[in-house]
Formats: sequence, structure tokens, C-alpha cells
Amino acid sequence: MIENIARSTRRKIKVFIIAISILFAAGSSAFAVEEYISEIYKQIDTIFANKSEAELNALLKKNQNDRFYYLIENYTEKKIRRLIVANDYDFAMTATEIVIENNLDNDRAVEMYSSIQDAYEDQKKYEEQQEILRQKEAARIEKEKESKRASVDKQYVSSKTASGGAVYISGKDNGTKDSGWYASLGLASVSILTEQNSGVNALNYGIALNYTYDRDVGSVIVGTDLGLDFRFLDLGSGDSKVPLFLDLDILGKVAPAKSFKYFFIRGGFTALKTGKSNDSPKTEKVVDAFYTPTLGVQLERLPIGPAAFTLNLDYYPAHLFYSDITAALGAGANLSIPFTSIDQVKLTFNAGLKDRLFLKDGSIENRANIILAIGAENVGK
Repeated sequence: MIENIARSTRRKIKVFIIAISILFAAGSSAFAVEEYISEIYKQIDTIFANKSEAELNALLKKNQNDRFYYLIENYTEKKIRRLIVANDYDFAMTATEIVIENNLDNDRAVEMYSSIQDAYEDQKKYEEQQEILRQKEAARIEKEKESKRASVDKQYVSSKTASGGAVYISGKDNGTKDSGWYASLGLASVSILTEQNSGVNALNYGIALNYTYDRDVGSVIVGTDLGLDFRFLDLGSGDSKVPLFLDLDILGKVAPAKSFKYFFIRGGFTALKTGKSNDSPKTEKVVDAFYTPTLGVQLERLPIGPAAFTLNLDYYPAHLFYSDITAALGAGANLSIPFTSIDQVKLTFNAGLKDRLFLKDGSIENRANIILAIGAENVGK
């Protein structure tokens, strides 16, 4: 009986050893398969990262007869689906075609290819629509830029830079504005009148107002100069006192050459009125009232750095109708220096000089006038 038990025990041990051996062999085989397929998966990952058609086709052809080909095929289809999610339809379609070429019985790949093709067409239509919208928006923006550029060209001048580019310089500063005005208030207008024969030396103080308006009308620039100088405070002494002076200028002008927009020819009317005093007998020979048309030239607001310089020379032909005056001339100069801006108005300090000269029979009468003024100039449209 003991012998039978021993024989039974040995038989069970043999069966156990055989079973363990079979399980170990199967596990080793499964592990080997898993490692083999994992290596192919890595190759597929690299192929899809590089989007290499030739390498994908070569890998599938090489493993076409492998009993685990279905795993390789499934993993390739998984990579294709990820491309579809990322909207990368080009390589997705190419990879699907390669899968089908290597296995014509793969119905899943055929259905996938059809789906990709439909999605790809939809994507192309969407991109075409977006491109049309983009082009329309670009055309609208360009049209808006052209409109703004046309407006800028009216107000500013394009100037070439050393590098060949272009910058826009204020038309106001370059005499190319559509329109502009300049006004000044002379808070100190001091005149000195001298008359050669009578020995008159009169000193007077007053105020002065000036207004200039220019407009570009296309081929020329036209404008207006208005001036009023009222010197009412007599600072002289003795018998040379003059109670008051009143000077009025109403002039029109035109700049005939747009290549040099600072030069004007002007003409209009000038009136000079001189007060007399019975207590100043020397002033008897001073010109009392002088009304005349005016012809002249003007250099208007020529830029000198930030400042502007104005110069005018005028001829008064009415002297021909005064028996005691052989010639009458006028001149003026002004330097305008900006010191601040408020909104679209630039404020300036002005130092000016005016002179009226009368050549008489055997005598000369001169009226020099120094003016210190605050000015305002438009710098906007």
C-alpha cells in the first residue's frame, strides 16, 4: 500500500513539472511576441512623425505575411485616426492608401479612406471660403488705407529719406496746406517818425492787429493780409508831438509758383492817417492823410528751424497824385518763434519791423515801427 502511495505521488510531481514547463514556455513566447511587436510600433511612430510614405510602405510589405500583421495594421490605423483628429488629411489619406494597397481585404481602411476624403473636401471648401473672406477684408482695408492716404496727401507732403523710404512732413510747415491762418496781437507797437526838413522826431506807442489767410486752390495759392496799427499814446516832447497814427492795410495776394510756396505777389489798399496838434508846429509838413493802392512782393513765413520769417516790399503809386511826394514805399519784416501749442493752435512770439518812406521835394519822411506781438497759427486741417 505504501508502494502505491509513493507511485501516485511521483506521478503527480511529474504532471506538475510538465505543467510548469508548458506555462513557462508559453510565457516566454508571449513575452517575445510582445517585445517584437513593440519594436515595430516604435518604427511606425517614427514613420508617422517624419510622414515618410516610402518607409511606411516598406514596413507593411516586409511584414505582410507575418501572423501578427493584423496588430501592425491596427496600430497603423490608430495613427491615421490621430491624424484625422489633428485635421492632417494629406498624410492620413496617403497612409490609408498604403494600408489598402498592402491588404485589399481591409474593409475598415476602405471606409476610413472614404470618410477622410469627404472630410478633406469639406476642409478644402472651408479654407476656400475663408480665403475669399480674407481677400475681401484685405481689399477693404487697402481701400480704407488709400482713402486715408488721399486725405493725408492733401494735408502733408511726402519727403524721401536717405535710405529711400518716405516720411510725411506737415504741409503747414512746408507751405502746402489746404488752408491756413495766422493772427497776431501787437501789445507793444512803438513808432518813430522823422521828417528831415522840419526836424520832427515823434515817438508814439500803441497796439497792432494782423491777420493772414492762405488757401491752396490747386494751381496757385491765394491769400489775404489784413493789418491795423493804432498808435495813440504820444511819448514825444516839445513841438514835435503827434497825437496819433492810424495805419490800415487790406491786401490780396497770390503765390504763382507752387514750387516755391513762400513767395507771393500782392496788391490792395493802404490808408495812413496822422493826427496833428496845434501845439506842435513842426508837424505841419508831416503827411496828414495818405490813401493809396498797393503793389508789392512778399516772402511769407519761410521756415528757419522752428521759427518762421516774413518779409514784404510795397510800392504806393498814389504818390503820383500828391504834389509834394515824389515816391512812397513800404517794407516790413517779422520773425515768429513758437513757444507752445494748444489743441490745433500754435502760439508764437513775434518781433517785427515796419517802415513807411516818403520821398519829398528836398526832404525825406520816414516812419519806423517796432512791434512785439503774440501770435496764433492753425496747425490742424
